[in-house]
Parts: sequence; C-alpha cells; structure tokens
Amino acid sequence: MSEIIIPLHGLTREGQEFDFALDDSFLSGFGRDVLEGLDCKAHFRAVSKGGWIEIACSVTGNAKVQCDRCLEDLFLPVEVNELLTIRFDAEPDEVVSEDDNDITLREGTAEMDMGQTLYDLVCVSLPMCKVHPEGECNPEALARLSKEEDMAAEIVNTPFSGLKDLIDSKKNNKE
Repeated sequence: MSEIIIPLHGLTREGQEFDFALDDSFLSGFGRDVLEGLDCKAHFRAVSKGGWIEIACSVTGNAKVQCDRCLEDLFLPVEVNELLTIRFDAEPDEVVSEDDNDITLREGTAEMDMGQTLYDLVCVSLPMCKVHPEGECNPEALARLSKEEDMAAEIVNTPFSGLKDLIDSKKNNKE
C-alpha cells in the first residue's frame, strides 16, 4: 500500500523525527474517491513514553478534489496537526478507546505503516462541501445545472400538487 513506515522499537524519550512527501503516487494505494491529487508534506515526531508512544503528526500542502457544484478541479489547502497515542496490548482487537487518536497495536509490533492514518486525516480535514468561491465555478456547468433545476420545478406535478393549490387559495381568501 504505502511506504510511510515509522519504526516503533528504538525510539528515545528525546524523540525521533520523520518527513515524507504525499503526492499522487501516495494516492495510488487508496483510489481516487475523495482525493484526485495531493501535494503535501508530512512531518512526524515520535517519542517513547515508556509503555506507550506519542506521535505528533502534521501535514501541510494542497489537495485536488472535485467541486461539488460544477465538477471541475478544485484545489484546497490541507492543514493537519494531530497527536496520536500508540499503545500495545496482547489482544489489540478487544481494546476499546473513546479517543480516535488512540491506536492499539499488538505487543512486539516493530513498525507502523502510517499511510491509512495520513489518508484519513487529510480527508477528514477537508470541508464537507467542496465548492469554488462564488463566481469561480465553470459557467457552462452552472448554466446547465440551472436549466435542469428549472425543468425539475416545472415537472412537480404530483397527486398532492392540487392540495397545495387548495391550501394556497384558502390562505388568500383569509387575507
């Protein structure tokens, strides 16, 4: 999948730093459902805390996504700063944590692939509605969308549309 590997053995209390580039080749292992392109830098600082490990993770750069309104390319800034806690347990599948940033691995795990974690952090950092600023969408797409909305408004002829007319006429009579 990815080659964003953090060694877990041999970390000191002073910590160790790691830097990785996240680009289109990084996305090849995840598909292009959310992110169409990526140009980011990831920085980790891993510190041994005795029985557990603390990893400060930061990602900065830009993500290419599809605009929800006009379907054209949209470049959004990415800014992620998270503190992850890595714990070890003989039965990691049975450990339940309330915190999404707590990760439990099997005792003796020597390294951790941070690829999926990074992908998830970048995706979650993006806004729910990914749209160009006002006036920057593709005008052809907006014109087509407007025409479709007008046609949909004309077609609203359901069995209940007659009731709406009756309610509207009663309101007008009372006024």
